[in-house]
Amino acid sequence: MAQTTQGVTYTSSAPPIEGRRFVCKRCGREYPYPQPGERPIRCECGWWYYNDGAGVREAYWQRIEPYRVPPGIARLFERD
Repeated sequence: MAQTTQGVTYTSSAPPIEGRRFVCKRCGREYPYPQPGERPIRCECGWWYYNDGAGVREAYWQRIEPYRVPPGIARLFERD
């Protein structure tokens, strides 16, 4: 009889999401809702989501080589 191995489930070390949630339109993963000035959400499917103060914006940047950081991401963290 063939031996079967147990599947491995990986879970996040992040605490459960409380309050408002943001759901990726492409893959359905849930994240805490991005607030203006906070770091952007980099979804596992390659989409980036950030709140520019007027709403949540999105941009696609592939996650496989060559790895790229979206242009202008530094401006999200500039302090006046």
